[in-house]
Amino acid sequence: MRTVLVSGISAIGLAFLPAAAASGAAHQGGQAGETAPTWRLAKVNTLPGDDVLDDVTVLGNGSVWAAGHRVVNGTRRGLVERFDGRSWKVLPGSPSYELTAVTAGSDKNVWVFGPGKASRWNGRTWTTFSLGSGFSTTDADGTGAKDVWAVADSSASARHWNGSSWRSVPLPAHAAAVDAYKAGDVWAAGAKGTRPAIMRWNGKSWALVPTPAIKLPARDAAAVLTDIAVLGPRNVWAVGGVSWEGADDQGDDKIYDRPLVMHWNGRSWTASVGAVNAQPYTEVEPDGAGGVWIVQSDWNSTLWHVTGSTWRSTPIPRKAGTDAALFSIARRPGTTTLWGAGFTAPQGDPDDPSANGAFWRTN
Repeated sequence: MRTVLVSGISAIGLAFLPAAAASGAAHQGGQAGETAPTWRLAKVNTLPGDDVLDDVTVLGNGSVWAAGHRVVNGTRRGLVERFDGRSWKVLPGSPSYELTAVTAGSDKNVWVFGPGKASRWNGRTWTTFSLGSGFSTTDADGTGAKDVWAVADSSASARHWNGSSWRSVPLPAHAAAVDAYKAGDVWAAGAKGTRPAIMRWNGKSWALVPTPAIKLPARDAAAVLTDIAVLGPRNVWAVGGVSWEGADDQGDDKIYDRPLVMHWNGRSWTASVGAVNAQPYTEVEPDGAGGVWIVQSDWNSTLWHVTGSTWRSTPIPRKAGTDAALFSIARRPGTTTLWGAGFTAPQGDPDDPSANGAFWRTN
């Protein structure tokens, strides 16, 4: 870990969040006359039965890869879809197990992950490798054909592909997300006990990155980071949420949530927690112009475009009469184009068997 990058830690506060995210209220636009860049619903699958897309990645050539599952005869089977810039294709012979993450170095070097397994597409066929029983990948990223990382939020270890085999590498905390900035400089985010944790790989080992202390709102509260984006040595974002059990006005049990965001500006970390009942942040991705996109809530998400100190919001587009789940966003390298993946379903019933995998994109 390069300790020079954590020379200062700032106090926690609400000033870093937009007013709407801090209060949990709906919000459209930032400053007067400004609007967030446009997202649109690009494709809704028409596969028979239920299908869901859990993760998406985009290559510099514009090809889009997404992984998830479809239900076949009552069983969840792996689903991999590719957009080559002209047409969509469901890859033949997709792994039989449910898929939760995808990363790609090229169209002939694609990795997909699921419970205890990883499979690689070489442009013609799939090859499957074991990651160990109980290791269920939540995120993966890599810098090249011989440097791929996978993490699981239930494990204090990562898996690393060195070009010939997968090996287990200990982590100082549990990691839900990983961002491979460059070879020998990889970041991960998750939790250590009930506290948020950010970790960094220096080419030899992982170490915790010092971050601001989070004052938890209740004894059983837990703060967890679910995604991390490294724009550069002086610009790192991590997002997640704080949750705890409590009672509502009628005395019934209720889960309370607050969104959490952390930012490194090259001098110090800022950590901000939103108000009660505002949904957690789930994804963060560079916008290609120095800012980031942040997703708030998997379900009928709000997309926040953050540029400098300005936050502008837009709801996830969906057809009338439907709900939408947005699980992942990814940027095409070298551009400001982003893709999102998840599913849509008839309004009010996320378990409806007619739910279909869906893609979104920016203009």
